[in-house]
Amino acid sequence: MSRAKFVSGLIFSLICIHLSCSAWAQSSKVLGAKVYHPVRSPQELVEFAKSLGLNTLFVGDELANSLPFRKQCRAAGLKYFLILRTFNDPEAARQDPTLVSIDRQGKPARRGDDAMICPSREDFRRAKVERIRATIERLKPDGVTLDYFRFFIYWEAVDPQKGPGDFPAFCFDRACLKDFVESGGVKLRNAPVADTIAKNRPLIDEIWRDHRDAWYEWRVRRIAKNAKEMTGSIRKEFPGLPIVLHAVPWTRDEFDGGRGKIVGQDLRLLAPYFDYVSPMAYSALTHRGPGWVEKLDHSLLTEVPAEKLLPSIEVGPDGPEFPPMSPAHYESDLKAALASKTGVVLYHLELLLDDPAKQAITRKLLGGVR
Repeated sequence: MSRAKFVSGLIFSLICIHLSCSAWAQSSKVLGAKVYHPVRSPQELVEFAKSLGLNTLFVGDELANSLPFRKQCRAAGLKYFLILRTFNDPEAARQDPTLVSIDRQGKPARRGDDAMICPSREDFRRAKVERIRATIERLKPDGVTLDYFRFFIYWEAVDPQKGPGDFPAFCFDRACLKDFVESGGVKLRNAPVADTIAKNRPLIDEIWRDHRDAWYEWRVRRIAKNAKEMTGSIRKEFPGLPIVLHAVPWTRDEFDGGRGKIVGQDLRLLAPYFDYVSPMAYSALTHRGPGWVEKLDHSLLTEVPAEKLLPSIEVGPDGPEFPPMSPAHYESDLKAALASKTGVVLYHLELLLDDPAKQAITRKLLGGVR
């Protein structure tokens, strides 16, 4: 064999190996999309997802409860993860309004149909874990993702230039006050906890005035304890089932540590309990612009192991009231997310159905077919 032929053959082999390794690396990633509503038939939705190059769908209750949808996923080789709205539970709030978180003035944590439950309510957590266990047993998903696993804030509306401002921090109901007092570490003149917010006014004011940092730290520990409790219960019943955490997409230091102080999510404490941490990096919705997803992911790697960071990016505006998102902007975000070791989750699949330009971008980057 001539030297030229040998070199040519070697180069060809190396190219084939590179392409094979690249394809394997892509296939080993989570290439997912959230999908909430049966806007098309189960077969059409699944075929569309497969054509984009997706291998996982993250679904809400409506689709998860559809047997035809689940059968189509199985037949197509698509995994499906069940989205669990943990502390956002309007049904539980209707049955027992005292479950809802309240701020210092007694205002409930409600927005539209959403109702955020106090994370310190052990009775709610116990009942929620049992409902989750029964749901997993019945629907047999390939994984679960915990949404609203935090204290209340409408983070999507926070102006990145101004921050959350004087946001009315939650939660100051009797359960949270009692948990904070019993956690120790501070001496309180106005303990013990009374049974109404009016009677607890001196205690609330004292905490806010003199012990705010301790209260912030307690909230972070409360969410971490809930993570240990809830994921532990799921793993005990369903060992090996992947569990994902939806994370508010702020860096640790942003907004004066707002993710910890306001939301209660310290990813350094939470990451060990989850298989994936998925920041909701919606760059158009939050007025961040192209390039932000890459910066956010890079910052979060100081808190979350690379093999657990699973970015979720926005596809486009979910209605006319939301900011527009150009195909170029979407492509920039998708490329940034795919640079992660773990993959990407698109929010959400329905928005791609009637957008040929973004469909083409998705197929190109995820290896889908027309």
